[in-house]
Amino acid sequence: MKEKIFQRQMLPQKNLVLVLGMVIFFCVAGTVQAAQQPQPPPRFQEVEGSGGSIVRDNNTGLEWQRCPHGQSWTGASCSGTTWTGNWQDATRVTASAGFRLPTIDEMRTLAPYDQGVFPGSGWFWSSSPVGKYDARVLSFDSGRSDILGKLGNYRARLVRGG
Repeated sequence: MKEKIFQRQMLPQKNLVLVLGMVIFFCVAGTVQAAQQPQPPPRFQEVEGSGGSIVRDNNTGLEWQRCPHGQSWTGASCSGTTWTGNWQDATRVTASAGFRLPTIDEMRTLAPYDQGVFPGSGWFWSSSPVGKYDARVLSFDSGRSDILGKLGNYRARLVRGG
């Protein structure tokens, strides 16, 4: 009789050990499986052959000049004098190498702005006109857009694709 009582008392302990063992196994297996999952590609990748001066946005497929127009990428930052000009001039200087002024919506896809990927601050022209005398601009400092006169002097960050 004592043996039966002993066996009944041990049965819940065996079940507890079995359940704990299974929990530990599945936790470890889940951790190993999570570690083996492929990591998503980074949002921005340097375009091959550009020396890092052009980055591809993997979310939109657009290719952006990393530095404001007029500056050059040194491998760590932008150097040189940033071009500034009115909206009409900005639409003209961008025709080289298949680049163009981005629309305001394309510029907004870059938010939040990573200064490591896109150095340069201030207002930047978009290709989005507002009536005859104004156009949309975007601040890379704040991410805010505004409507300013086309005769103002602002920077240009160029894009291709899309």
